[in-house]
Formats: sequence, C-alpha cells, structure tokens
Amino acid sequence: MQSPLNLPARQGPAPKTLGQLPHSQLNQHGPDEIVDALHTWCFALPSINNEASGISVPGSRALILRGGVPGNQAAFMIGREFAHIHPKPDNGSMHLVLPVDDVAEIKKTGWGEDHYLVTQGQWPVGLVMIFSPRDKDELSVVKQIVGRSYEFATNVQLSV
Repeated sequence: MQSPLNLPARQGPAPKTLGQLPHSQLNQHGPDEIVDALHTWCFALPSINNEASGISVPGSRALILRGGVPGNQAAFMIGREFAHIHPKPDNGSMHLVLPVDDVAEIKKTGWGEDHYLVTQGQWPVGLVMIFSPRDKDELSVVKQIVGRSYEFATNVQLSV
C-alpha cells in the first residue's frame, strides 16, 4: 500500500456535476492557461500517448499507456486508457482510475467524486472525476492526483 496522498482541502463548495451520463462538471472550470498547462504536463509523462478517448465525450484527450510498456489492467478504463481530460464546455475536469485506498481521501478533501457509473454499481470503486483546477495551486494538487493514477497504471514511481 502506498502512503496517503496528504491532499489539502479544496477551497469552496464542490462544483455542480451532472448525475447521469455523460458525467460532467457544470461550473467552476479553470481558465484556459491552467487547463493547457494540465494537458502539457499530463502528456509529457513517460510512455504516454495523447489520443482521443475511447470511452468519453468527443474531444476528450486520453492518457494511453504505450503498447509494450507493462501496465496494471485494474487501472485501465478501456484498452490502455487510464485517464482522460474533458474538453470545453467541461473544461479541464477529468476521469481517472486510482487505487481504492485513495478514493476516500479524494472525496473527503473535495478534489473529486465517484464516477456516475460507480454510484450506480456499474463500475468498481476507483473510477473518479477530478474537478478542473482553477489556479496554479490547484493545478499542483491535480498533478499529484494524476501522478498517482499514472503510478497505479504503470507500477512505476514518478519522480517529481
């Protein structure tokens, strides 16, 4: 078991989300420059391809673990996709898969919520929506969460 993420509490009320498919964040989206920085960081991770999501809304960009790189099947949503970032108007929120032990901390600290399919009992616990980062401080926290999802998918510790 990994050490806890030790996330700070997200400030303010949780954003409104759509309690159906497509599960999306309805308000409190980050500005374009923060969301662009999230994309740049995510797709610079080792052994990751930037591809269209195989499971999300059109325009979503997926973090796909390259073929030939050992991966953890429990971390993938479809194929080798373990995370995707939503496009406008749901700018910068994302779905990703985390170890079950991290989900309670994500929800308790206000950084995300269970995916709609998890709430319906149609997907195992671990698939979560992470809310769009609204500023540079929040971007740092979201990177930490994405890093944990990457480590879960690759079984490789990220050095940050």
